[in-house]
Amino acid sequence: MKDAPSLSVGREALLAAGSKFLMAAIGFGGVVIFANVLGDVGLGEYRTVIAAAFVLTQVPAGVATAVKKRVSEVSVAPPEFLGLGLVVHAAFTALVLVAFVAFEPFAVDYFDTAELAYGVVLVTATLGFFTVTNRLYSGIGYPALSSWVDAVRSVLTFLLQLLFLWLGLEAFGLVAGLAIATLVTAAFSWLAARVRPAVPTVETTTRVYEFARWSVPNALLTNLYLSADPLIVKSLAGAGAVGVYTVAYNLVIPAAMFAASIQDALAVKSSGVDSVGGAVREDLKNAVSYTGLLAIPIFFGALAIPNALMTTVFGASFADAPGLALVGLALYQVCNVYRLPFEAVLEGTNRPGIIFRVNAAVLVLYLPLAFGLGAPYGLLGVIAATIVAEAARVVAYQYVAHAAYGGVVVTKPVAEQVAAGLVMFCAVWSLATFAVPIAGWVELVAVVGVGAVAYFLALSAVSRHFRQTVRRTVPQLTLAEG
Repeated sequence: MKDAPSLSVGREALLAAGSKFLMAAIGFGGVVIFANVLGDVGLGEYRTVIAAAFVLTQVPAGVATAVKKRVSEVSVAPPEFLGLGLVVHAAFTALVLVAFVAFEPFAVDYFDTAELAYGVVLVTATLGFFTVTNRLYSGIGYPALSSWVDAVRSVLTFLLQLLFLWLGLEAFGLVAGLAIATLVTAAFSWLAARVRPAVPTVETTTRVYEFARWSVPNALLTNLYLSADPLIVKSLAGAGAVGVYTVAYNLVIPAAMFAASIQDALAVKSSGVDSVGGAVREDLKNAVSYTGLLAIPIFFGALAIPNALMTTVFGASFADAPGLALVGLALYQVCNVYRLPFEAVLEGTNRPGIIFRVNAAVLVLYLPLAFGLGAPYGLLGVIAATIVAEAARVVAYQYVAHAAYGGVVVTKPVAEQVAAGLVMFCAVWSLATFAVPIAGWVELVAVVGVGAVAYFLALSAVSRHFRQTVRRTVPQLTLAEG
């Protein structure tokens, strides 16, 4: 078990970033294949199952977050916390199964088949188990390694899904592949942590409850909100629109990868620092400075060539998909990544109640907007509601930072990244419009590659802070694990 206050957030974030990008690449490749094999309806059915399972899993995930918080504190023994997490997850899974049996006709009608309906239960059971064991592993001082275990899960999921797709299992094959891979890697996380579960005492249960009474509703609200888009789109516009949403969303997922790496490391470090009375504002400022490092250029890239990206990557069947869906989801990711460092610090400094209140307010804003705009405008209306809600969340967290952490956190590197993103937009749009019209993968890769080079060259030129951060952080990757 490592000493959480001594963690280098930059080093852990960079170590974990490789795993996040691997997961993004595998997820992206999988969606390309699945979209071409299953079409928008089959892909939409799978995405709907996963969205529902992700919402349900947030009960054990909220407890797992509390476990991660407690075991990351100084001088805490983890066995009883693991035992409590596993007990809660087992009880909740049994409850979900009973509910699906009781309401089977409704579930089958919504998810289209009995196999897909019970696939929700299967994913909930295995994903909850993985969440408990993997977050424990992260909390005892290994956030980067826990992320790599998640990457292994993605690789195994992809291989099993290809196998089941080849066997003709279609959308249910994708669900089964995810469930089996998740179960295997959950067991691996448990073994890697080298923690034997113990029967929790009243004191342990009380300590977890004190945090979980906020982290569980927080997880439910956050992920209900994040998963609501495909669920609402399914009810208003059908599985085909969910398929379009899925392909557009997967194109912009890399925007959140580096930000998530920062969040994991920051949550563990801020917990350790706060437990010994230290201040976390500087770590928060550094995290905010670079959490949008990839989200910003991805937005400008999507804005420059939205239709070319959708058609080239996912095939002619998505030629009529609205490019604005991609632009909107890219803008959503820009807002979304900036919530992550604030939530990491609030969790680490034992203030989950604030996250709950912000999440509840955002959900109250989002739901009427989503249905109100989604009814007349379909997919694009729901995405617009999501952008408004996520922007409101960022404003709320800035107010919290002003009140609790010594001021609003707005840093110069963010403005420099926006400036570099504008340079990239001009390069990509001009190249695609006047020099290299995109007619296939070769042109797309060339144009995107030029855009990426333009972004990082411009950022290196205008941002002294970025140059110094690279010089300071990259050499740490060669240090031995200690």
